[in-house]
Amino acid sequence: MKETMKLAQRDYSVSQPRIDIKQRAAWKNWVNFDYDNLFTNVLYNMYADSPLQSSIINNQIKYVKGAGLKEYTASIFQPNIGERWEDFIEKCVTDYCIYAAFAVQVVVSESGDKFLYYHTPVNQVRLGAYNENNQIETAYLATDWSRINNSNVVELKMFGVEQPKKGERYLMYFKKYDPNELYYAIPKWYSGANWVLADIALSRYYNNYIRNNFSANLSIAYPNDLDEEKKAELYELLTQSFGGQDNAGNILLLFGENGTLPEVKPIESVNADLYQNVCDTVLKYIVSANRLTSPILAGLSTSSGFSSKSDEIIAAYNLYKLTVIDDMRTFIMDKINYLLTLNGQPRCLVLDDYDIRKEFEGETTSNDTKEAEQIDADNNADNQEEQIDGTEQ
Repeated sequence: MKETMKLAQRDYSVSQPRIDIKQRAAWKNWVNFDYDNLFTNVLYNMYADSPLQSSIINNQIKYVKGAGLKEYTASIFQPNIGERWEDFIEKCVTDYCIYAAFAVQVVVSESGDKFLYYHTPVNQVRLGAYNENNQIETAYLATDWSRINNSNVVELKMFGVEQPKKGERYLMYFKKYDPNELYYAIPKWYSGANWVLADIALSRYYNNYIRNNFSANLSIAYPNDLDEEKKAELYELLTQSFGGQDNAGNILLLFGENGTLPEVKPIESVNADLYQNVCDTVLKYIVSANRLTSPILAGLSTSSGFSSKSDEIIAAYNLYKLTVIDDMRTFIMDKINYLLTLNGQPRCLVLDDYDIRKEFEGETTSNDTKEAEQIDADNNADNQEEQIDGTEQ
């Protein structure tokens, strides 16, 4: 019986990164973050290349930072000599929103009486393996993990493995506990990674679609076989004449050879509704993976029962704040305030809420105000009717 050949399709999907959780300190090196140790690059590229994902994350960063720090006691020193707490916190928030973790280098001052804190980009951090006491002793830093050698990887001790010494640098790596993530944090939005990749693919597809005059809508078959050089020349000529957004609607003029004309056939375009359905599906699942309460928070219009877009945004933001933003901000600020306590300072740094109403000042009013205005309008109308009735009598 003759075996049927099957057409193999490429698999473009992504899966959870591989991390060797059984690795122990007998191997004195870092634990790879995925097979090639470049998973942070994957996360960043998804964030940067997807228009929708970058919009969601950028707004999330803005909402978590809120209106900035509330006033705090002037005696609270800054994290280090060249940085304010506001700048330090902004970097930590950005890392946490993209990577679900952030890192801080701790340095004992020369006087030995306090710690100095330096934000470290968490994508540059790799962790050593657990020791027999279930403790990570070392961390490793590199600015580019795709190009490393013995001289550009810096080894640091993790903070807490020994009594801090003057001039020594230690690392803190902050992430939420997850029993399946013993080493590195994996952001919750990564559950929608395949949809984010689809969004990236769609943006490239539409770019090529437009640049190639929206579609290949004609098939031209030449009756005689041409040599390769002639084929390339002809293809280049047709591309220059009819390809791209500037050549839409050009006239196609072909000449035959020895009385034989090239055969021109129209190609039926793929149903445009198919692409719109794909876009809508991608949007839905990316919004869901990011726990966004409404696409309008990513700058996308929606059809809802709200009387105005501003009211819809405010309602969506308030729910998003309660379900996502408050939790993220609490985690980050708890760790930041922990740094203060190590220097004997109170836990006094608090981020103010983002006031989304200010964006729509003059465009929206609260429901209570609207109801009061409507009641006043109704009363005025009733009074006018009574006055008219009295006059007629």
